[in-house]
Amino acid sequence: MIKVYYVDDEPELCELFVDIFASSEVIVSTFNDPSEALEKILLNPPDLLFMDYRMPGMTGLELAQKSPAHLKKYLISGEINIPVDIIFEAILKKPLNVPLIRKILMDAKEEKL
Repeated sequence: MIKVYYVDDEPELCELFVDIFASSEVIVSTFNDPSEALEKILLNPPDLLFMDYRMPGMTGLELAQKSPAHLKKYLISGEINIPVDIIFEAILKKPLNVPLIRKILMDAKEEKL
């Protein structure tokens, strides 16, 4: 089982992420507020962190920089010019690339075995 956090200020995208990817083997928690997400990340880090880039109060890049270094982080954004940073495992474009995200989740589950 893996624990995944998805952070996006658009509640409907959080619901969509849960609907598509949550299962008995993938526990998904969502956050609309990046500051709230950061508190949870620091107290109870997930196996994988997916986040939007442009959010009120904190960008996805800032959230990633404030999160533990060992945490695997993925940026999901519709932005065209995102500052590329080695802090992310990958930068994924919106709309959600379901097959790619499923592969990331499967690989994470296998790594944990």
